Amino acid sequence: MRRLSGIAAIGILNFVIISSALAGLSNLPPPAAYIDPTDQIIARTGKGVPGRPFPCAREKNEKGIAIIESMPTDKCFKMLPAQRWHGLWRNDFEGSQFCAAPAVVCEYNSQGDRVWLSADHVRAQSGALYSIEFVGRKTMYKGPYGHMGMSDQEIIVDRVISIKMVQAPPPPMTRAQLINEWRRCEAAGTCIPSKEMRAMMNGGE
Repeated sequence: MRRLSGIAAIGILNFVIISSALAGLSNLPPPAAYIDPTDQIIARTGKGVPGRPFPCAREKNEKGIAIIESMPTDKCFKMLPAQRWHGLWRNDFEGSQFCAAPAVVCEYNSQGDRVWLSADHVRAQSGALYSIEFVGRKTMYKGPYGHMGMSDQEIIVDRVISIKMVQAPPPPMTRAQLINEWRRCEAAGTCIPSKEMRAMMNGGE
């Protein structure tokens, strides 16, 4: 389970709701998407119950600190049966986009549902594009999945059959490129500022 302080968990869950709107999703997963009947009730009413403030969240107290544990996707949401998949996987920093065959490109703005590929146990370079074949399970219902809830579906890799890099990671951005990218995402309202980024924008190292 993922462990967060109460304040951090609430902040991230709220951001998921905001991110789902940015991603073009009008709603969170429907109540039927959840495995546990109690989570279905929480999702339907919008009201938590003692020790369970949100669907698939469990609140604990450790040494006087409120801890919220979020459950893994396949323990929280209903999944379709495992099947064989083949396609392109873009493994980015805080991004994991899968585009099923016959896709020939795989970008965040590619047509169709955005699919988050959970492949934590697969060794791969950040920023690279792979041709991958695997056995995995897909979420049964659409909803905000993956990092900050920006994907429509999630597939969990159970077993890799084959994987081959088809595009190497891009070289690091120059400072000028980084500034341009920052201005672009800042104008779109999708940047999350950090002290390091601000320092670089202001001419720091």
